[in-house]
Amino acid sequence: MDFEVSATNLGGLVKALAAEGLFDQLTAKLSPGTLAVLQNPHGRRWHPGTIALETWGAIIDVAGGPKFEALNLRITRDSFGPIVRPMLKVVLALGGSSPATLFSRLDDTIKVATKGLRATWTPAGKNGGTVVFEYPCPVPRADVVEYGWRGALRFGDELTGKPLAFGPVERRSDRAFAFPVTW
Repeated sequence: MDFEVSATNLGGLVKALAAEGLFDQLTAKLSPGTLAVLQNPHGRRWHPGTIALETWGAIIDVAGGPKFEALNLRITRDSFGPIVRPMLKVVLALGGSSPATLFSRLDDTIKVATKGLRATWTPAGKNGGTVVFEYPCPVPRADVVEYGWRGALRFGDELTGKPLAFGPVERRSDRAFAFPVTW
């Protein structure tokens, strides 16, 4: 099984791209099938991950990785924040305000945005550790994983008030990517 992305995920992406004036710039880089999905992201609840991978790669090609990272933080905060923030605030109140509390529950949290993807957290001391994202299929471009997830993970800054710092992302295989993180 391939991974899937939610309509909320793609709808938030389209909204963020439009707000930045980037959507029209991407259309020439996207296949007709992907463009059709982006023009109606809420036509289905879930979409193939290939749609997202193609779109994310086009964003990096047109606007650069740091812009995609910023867009993904915006999507996480604006589209998923209202869904997950109340639950995560309770988790932080009960488990402590450390980003480690959030990362230890990341696999469950990301299920509102993606299916078929696994996230694991391995602590390394009290102020850091490694998040590993494992895809069920090969991911040809490591940059889409790196900038996309780094943007989404930065939402933890806002939730905990602790700035996160990321080390270089390690591509462990064509399906697994490790993000060292400290605070």
